[in-house]
Amino acid sequence: MEPTPAAELYETIPRKVMTRLAEDGLISQPLVESDHHALALLNQVWASEWYVAQMNKTFKPDKRAMMLAFPDLGKVDRYVLNRYLNLKPHERVSIKAMAGLVRKHLHVDYPEFKIIRMRQRAYNLKRFDRQESRKRTMCQMALLKE
Repeated sequence: MEPTPAAELYETIPRKVMTRLAEDGLISQPLVESDHHALALLNQVWASEWYVAQMNKTFKPDKRAMMLAFPDLGKVDRYVLNRYLNLKPHERVSIKAMAGLVRKHLHVDYPEFKIIRMRQRAYNLKRFDRQESRKRTMCQMALLKE
């Protein structure tokens, strides 16, 4: 069974997750009996708010807020966005300097066009964040997207 029909069978598991599970080798293609058992368990856990809340408690509040506000961002994306969000009012970090920071701290080469995109997101968030806390603003924006 391909990931797409399996995603329909296990409704709380998004197609992107099914595809990623297959790419990472956590489930096989086509699915075997043990994969169905694992996906049924995962489906049951993700359907329960209690389990999801308990798993999210392990993350620090800032990281949890970022993950909830921007579920489409990966670790490096969140790092770059956070660096730009945490700049002081008149402080600037060039794209090349940010690429150097990413390479130094995360040991990956991150494309400049993605840095530009994250910088623009951060500036847009800061613009909306005049009076309110940054975390509340991000959460509200994420809710508005839905």
